Amino acid sequence: MNIHFAYANSLSRNFARHHLAGSESDISVTTSGSLAAAIEATNTLETLDAVMLDMQMPDMNGLQGLRNFQHSCRHKAPIALTAASMDTLSSDNIMGAGAAAFLPYDMEPAALVTVLRLIIAGESYMPAAMRTRQDGDKQLYLTRREQDMLNGLRAGLSNQEIADYWQLSVVTVKHHIKSLRSKLGARNRVHAVCQAIELQI
Repeated sequence: MNIHFAYANSLSRNFARHHLAGSESDISVTTSGSLAAAIEATNTLETLDAVMLDMQMPDMNGLQGLRNFQHSCRHKAPIALTAASMDTLSSDNIMGAGAAAFLPYDMEPAALVTVLRLIIAGESYMPAAMRTRQDGDKQLYLTRREQDMLNGLRAGLSNQEIADYWQLSVVTVKHHIKSLRSKLGARNRVHAVCQAIELQI
């Protein structure tokens, strides 16, 4: 998995190179500190699976920078945007500009890797906090069974294994997981776990 991290902050670039690449054996990381450097660097790569672009880079110019990167990069890898704040952004604007995900600076490393794997698989990701804000600050409440399903998904259990553990039918398990995914705004099981990590559920 070849990932390019374009961050304005050198500490963030060092973190990506040493921590993420070091903790995941299948991750190879390259970095740059500006949009122009990111375009140049990625165009020299033989393969590219995903890109993270920092909205705070001086030559990024907001979502226009994303469009410039897409136009200039020869690879068609999914792009995740990252920034310190979501206040001036909306999921509609980000998705409309062509990004596959938005990741806040303070996302846990494990969740970051999960999201990268998610977008490489063709999915998209928006923080639950961003969706909640746009939906009118709805409170998220999980039933006991939905929490059980989430625990099963976190453990990597199949529907049959979840059914056996909680002595339910597979049909019932599927029903509760569907309800859980709907509440979390998750497209699949991995996305549901990622959303739950972010919400600290």
